[in-house]
Amino acid sequence: MKPFSNNFRCVVIAFAASLLLLSVVTALPAAEQEQQQAGDAVLNSPELMSHYLAAEIAVHDGELATAFEHYMQIIIPANEVSIARRTTHIGLHLKSETVVEAAKLWAQLAPDDLDAWEALLVLHVNAGDREGALQATESLMKAAEAQQSDGFIQVAAVVAEGNNKELGLELVKSLAERHAGDPRAHYALAIAYFGQKNQAAAEESLREALMLKKDDPKIWILLARILDAGHRTDESEQLLLQGVEHLPDNDLLRLAYAEHLVIHEKYEQAYKEFKLLHKVLPKNDEITQALGSLAIELRLWNDAREIWSEMMSKRGTKDRALYFLGQIEEGGGSAKKALEYYNKVGGALRTDAKIRSAQLLAKQGDLPKALQMITTARMSAMEDAVRLYLVESDLLSEANRGMQAMGLLDKALAEHPQQVDLLYARGMLGDDMGSLEIMERDMRAIIKIDPENAQALNALGYTLTVHDDRLDEARELIQKAYALMPESAAILDSMGWIEFRLGNLEEAEKYLRMAAERDKDGEIMAHLGEVLWVRGDREEAMKIWRDALRLEPESEHLLDAMKRLQQHDEQ
Repeated sequence: MKPFSNNFRCVVIAFAASLLLLSVVTALPAAEQEQQQAGDAVLNSPELMSHYLAAEIAVHDGELATAFEHYMQIIIPANEVSIARRTTHIGLHLKSETVVEAAKLWAQLAPDDLDAWEALLVLHVNAGDREGALQATESLMKAAEAQQSDGFIQVAAVVAEGNNKELGLELVKSLAERHAGDPRAHYALAIAYFGQKNQAAAEESLREALMLKKDDPKIWILLARILDAGHRTDESEQLLLQGVEHLPDNDLLRLAYAEHLVIHEKYEQAYKEFKLLHKVLPKNDEITQALGSLAIELRLWNDAREIWSEMMSKRGTKDRALYFLGQIEEGGGSAKKALEYYNKVGGALRTDAKIRSAQLLAKQGDLPKALQMITTARMSAMEDAVRLYLVESDLLSEANRGMQAMGLLDKALAEHPQQVDLLYARGMLGDDMGSLEIMERDMRAIIKIDPENAQALNALGYTLTVHDDRLDEARELIQKAYALMPESAAILDSMGWIEFRLGNLEEAEKYLRMAAERDKDGEIMAHLGEVLWVRGDREEAMKIWRDALRLEPESEHLLDAMKRLQQHDEQ
């Protein structure tokens, strides 16, 4: 399969429950807003005061190494929390070997300060100091308890930032063993395992946590994500549904379920879930916009129009609302109203609106006006020039003006030499025009610029599968693409097809089934059906083709495969 899928998808909702691992230091020390307190010891000593002022000036000037040296001269006699904290932050940023002394003093002066113990813990973990790390872990847990915070997740987050993953995991495992009845401990252990890509162990820990506490939505959510990461989509969906049924009033869990449905293109079910969320959270603009996007995807024009008309009056969403109202009118068959809406769009979506307008004009048969609109947009939005060249070439290609499109892309590449997207577009156009020379030239140019460009490797490899004398070369290219993007449905399809062309039917079926699990694209299903047909499983092949045709009734790949193979059997 050559090109990667570029189908319309609605906006995937920004998931509010995404797990954020805590960072020990998130800002440069120079940007800290804390108020420094020199303390009596510093104020009463000219020598210490000199170091303190020199450190402050160095911080202001961005000379952190100099500031750290001066702070370290006064940290012990000053005996001030603010100085110890600032010195530790700077030392961590500089990766100083002596910063541990500052962190120890900070923790000693502020034993209930979680940040102090987090800093000390990561330093001990990075140094491989097992005993120091164990002591810091215990102290962090006590500080968390004093602040009524989840110490388990704090430890898991801190060790995830450390360089010694083995020691970090040992610390979290030790906590989980000593607190076997606490679901938070198992959840933290799952985070640690997940960070080390041990999904099986993470799943086991989460299931243990879920047995102990079914009322915590984040356990359901993370477990579902781990199942998804392992391509166990149906299990993940079923788990989230169980979670929603168990906690029907938990909006976060329902949002996770709705997001899952959107990602896996189950838009009708997702729409129902977002309607429920919108009912309980009517003022949440993100949920409202997600609902509006789904309504457009499902062609529920009246619902979509009502939602986006409401968003017109919301602050900061007018241009987005105008853009989607244009799509609604376009989808409903009112081209004139659609163009009026698109013409009013400004801001970040202005170029997108111009593109939609041009595409609509071209569909109406006014290609000259469409091309003029793109040219004008390109001159006024130079930052979008490449994208607009690509759109214009597509309009020309769809109007069967391949040579004109080729000339345009030549011009674009003269202005933007070695621009990968333009090279790719020209190469694919060359392939459509039957020119292997152009296709191969441009794809190899991309590969020379970026040897790890999986898209170009895959496209060239797939193209070569039709040439019996270049199958080994095709396989090598596709295998390189697969090594770079093993989860890509398009590349898995190519892997299956080259194995089929080489006569390795069992391997071909394996890869094509993997591709079909990820994408029900007509070309993929046509290939899978053909392999099954050749292997003698005609019944399953026909079922796959019929199911695929329900989704893409005009798919040339499916119709050609069915006609060709059935005619072959009749001969």
